[in-house]
Amino acid sequence: MATTRVMKTIEIYRHDGKDGIVMARGLGEEASQSYKAGAPLVYDGSELEILPSSGADTTAVVGIAAKDATGTAGSAVPIYEANDYNLFAGSMINSTTPYVSLVTNIGKDYALIQSTNDWYIDVSDDTTNTKVEVIKFIDDIGDTNARVVFRFLGGKQANVLQS
Repeated sequence: MATTRVMKTIEIYRHDGKDGIVMARGLGEEASQSYKAGAPLVYDGSELEILPSSGADTTAVVGIAAKDATGTAGSAVPIYEANDYNLFAGSMINSTTPYVSLVTNIGKDYALIQSTNDWYIDVSDDTTNTKVEVIKFIDDIGDTNARVVFRFLGGKQANVLQS
């Protein structure tokens, strides 16, 4: 029986490498940031900031915030790094409307979308701003707002481990 799930922001699902939370390799927080834990972070050339709302395809993700922003420039930023080892969990949404999961979601690339302070996998964008690939389901296929396991695409990782 299909269930409507409560939407949950992105979180770590499993990290197989030696690192759990890392401190973003010396990069500090950009001034006046207000992101919440679970937000995808990018490098703007000097510091870390939240992924732009456009989620431009060329923007590489450093990782997912492990804690809320402090709002103070240069503050240490604990993250779960976007790399080949870490897997993340997230809810699927169709732009701004609920989405009923399909078996065909497995193996597909999607964009990320922000709603208030939370981040979700946007199944309405599977071509333009893709950042992640769905690996498997956590919730049942056919559920609304189902949670899935995903990884960041190699070309969309700021600290790419792939050769």
